Amino acid sequence: MLAIRRGIIESRDTTDLKRGFLSAQPGTAYTHWSIIGLFVLAAIVALAYAQAFFIPVVFAILIALILSPIRRALGGVGISPPFAAALIMTLLCTAGVVTLFLISNSLATLLSDEPQLMNKVRERIDHLTGVLEPVRQAGEQLEAMQQNGAANAPERVVVREEGVFSLWAETTPYVLGQIMLAIVLATFLIASGDMFYEKLVQVMPTTSAKEKSLKIAREMENQLSTYFLTITAINMVLGVLIGLAMWLLGMPDPVFFGVAAFALNFIPYIGSIFGIILAFVMGIVTYENIWMSLAPPFAYWLINTIEGQFVTPVAVGRRLRLNAVAVFISLAFWAWLWSFVGMFLSTPMLIALKAFSERTPQLAWLNTFLEGRKPCETDDLSVMSSVMDPQSDACSQNDETGAAESKDGAPDEMVLEGDRPAPALT
Repeated sequence: MLAIRRGIIESRDTTDLKRGFLSAQPGTAYTHWSIIGLFVLAAIVALAYAQAFFIPVVFAILIALILSPIRRALGGVGISPPFAAALIMTLLCTAGVVTLFLISNSLATLLSDEPQLMNKVRERIDHLTGVLEPVRQAGEQLEAMQQNGAANAPERVVVREEGVFSLWAETTPYVLGQIMLAIVLATFLIASGDMFYEKLVQVMPTTSAKEKSLKIAREMENQLSTYFLTITAINMVLGVLIGLAMWLLGMPDPVFFGVAAFALNFIPYIGSIFGIILAFVMGIVTYENIWMSLAPPFAYWLINTIEGQFVTPVAVGRRLRLNAVAVFISLAFWAWLWSFVGMFLSTPMLIALKAFSERTPQLAWLNTFLEGRKPCETDDLSVMSSVMDPQSDACSQNDETGAAESKDGAPDEMVLEGDRPAPALT
């Protein structure tokens, strides 16, 4: 009996210790952040492994969020969400088909003549610079020696590499399938109206949670739609101006250049570089004069610089400005994860993250790093001036706009629709 009692006591003590250990561990900061880190890693692995599913789904959700203001505007004149979705997606698909038709001949010619085009570019550069002439002569001598030595050699079987058109033939069905999935899903999302806002409110347990989740969702929608509708309009004007510039310079296929400039400008930093390189290559091939061959890339760079440095910052407003370093990191991450498609999605994903962190007090530090520079608050300005060197540009925004209000005061920011109370959903 004594042994049994002792076993019972030891079992109770062990149970109590386990309960205390389990109750104490989840409360620690290390366990909390470890769980978050494991979740983030698991999410990245899932996004990379199932990208064939996630890419069209993410595209569809972004399209639905960006076009929601247009759907509500059509609803204001009596058009129901299903008819509004059909009208919006029909116009969008028609514009895409017409654009592809206009550039199809130029794109097919560029792809089919790509080897000859690159050879011609190399020849033009060799002719203009003469730097590679000794290397070319040495290569010709080595090739002649190999041909003389291989006269009696046995025949070799050479496997021909796949061309551009064969690669396109393999990938086109896959790409078209993803595009169709994104279009159909976006149509259903737009046609559902504000149904998902209703579901979001219904699943939240408390009134404060309902209000907070609805404000976060509306903030993400407003920032995404405001930014991308503005950027789309700017890119359309940019494409027209670059197309006109190429036409005035006598470049072939100015429409192709305009469409390429419109599409590439959605990719931050890298898109404009691609456009300048394309203009340089076509200029080298088109013109015999070296100075004329530099005119197309210079015109592309000049128009793009004016747009990026003056037009876009004024159009989007300070509220939607992002940290340039954060934009580049987001571009690199999504390009690594989803290749070229990730480049287009990097900015909307960053804007959605910024909108979420802006409405979440626990992520206020993340929002501070994601947003662009703004005037320092009074206490921050005093700390920076006492610690930093006089030559530092820290809090230099205060020289132009003055010190920002303290943390207890209201920030001086542009008010979007998402800052007002969300209307009742019916």
